[in-house]
Amino acid sequence: MEKRIYFVLSIMMFCLTAIIEQSDAKELVITMGYGKVQVLDVSTDEIVADIPIKGWAREAAQAVDKNFLYVTASRHLIHKIDLQKMTVVETIDMNYGGWQRFIYGISIVEDGKTAYVNFLARKTDAGEVVVDVPTVAQIDLATGKILRSVEVPFGVINLTYAPKLHKLYASGQDIYTIETSGKEMKIVDTYSVFDRGLNILPLFCTTEENGGILLFPYYTAKLPGLMSINANTGEIKELPLKSEMMAYGAVYSTDKKKAYANMDELYVIDLETGTITNTEVIHEGTAFGIVPSTDGKKLYIQSGPIVDVYDTATLRVIKRIQLSTDGWMLNRVTL
Repeated sequence: MEKRIYFVLSIMMFCLTAIIEQSDAKELVITMGYGKVQVLDVSTDEIVADIPIKGWAREAAQAVDKNFLYVTASRHLIHKIDLQKMTVVETIDMNYGGWQRFIYGISIVEDGKTAYVNFLARKTDAGEVVVDVPTVAQIDLATGKILRSVEVPFGVINLTYAPKLHKLYASGQDIYTIETSGKEMKIVDTYSVFDRGLNILPLFCTTEENGGILLFPYYTAKLPGLMSINANTGEIKELPLKSEMMAYGAVYSTDKKKAYANMDELYVIDLETGTITNTEVIHEGTAFGIVPSTDGKKLYIQSGPIVDVYDTATLRVIKRIQLSTDGWMLNRVTL
């Protein structure tokens, strides 16, 4: 009897602890701007921090311990932001050794000390421009030193890391699977896209905020579709749509029964039928960044210096947030 009571009390304490931890969690939306990163508190939809940076922000990836956010800027800088202090604590510059390196894609490795980046590089030698081969590299986040690398086809713009599989998915004209478990990184598979008449631009999309799944539109000569790369399983899927759509990015709803896509319009897509069930004009103009709140009740869409907060139940704008800088990407983090 005493053991049973002890067991029940233990379960109750576990549940109570989980509730407390959940209530203490803070959800933030990060806006990528010029000369600064602005932070929105999802609970209030207010700007709670202006973080000065060098250059214009492009991509962000949260560290595994959730304490830091790594933001690429001006294509060659990587800023390390302390999410508790809301300040840049370190910056590394990938332009060294005479090379200019342009970053297109970053993913933090689970060790918290390194990251995978994709870049193009060039330098001037005796008055001649030398262009290096496109490269995906693992770098030291403290120094920017390249630890190992692999040549990739031209056009890669997104990296999706699957830590449990020890694989990295590099998306460009096609999708290349890079094995990372060995001493050397190497491409072990290619998922054909371009030769099948599909065009992709996975530039305005996120993985962490989407349940570990990269989701982006693709286009054919007839109708568009949605393509996904599951970083948990490695599965790549295609969902042909049954009507026209022009969109830069896409995200899942919380229950993954729907997807939202955006460009000049906001689209709601039924994932079971592949049909667009609703379309709303984005009054601020062309929108690049899109991210939902974790509870699925709100959707954040960025158009230049404005973030509109949508009620997902009605697709109506419930708040318009004026930023102090232009921007085009949004990321969501939880502390």
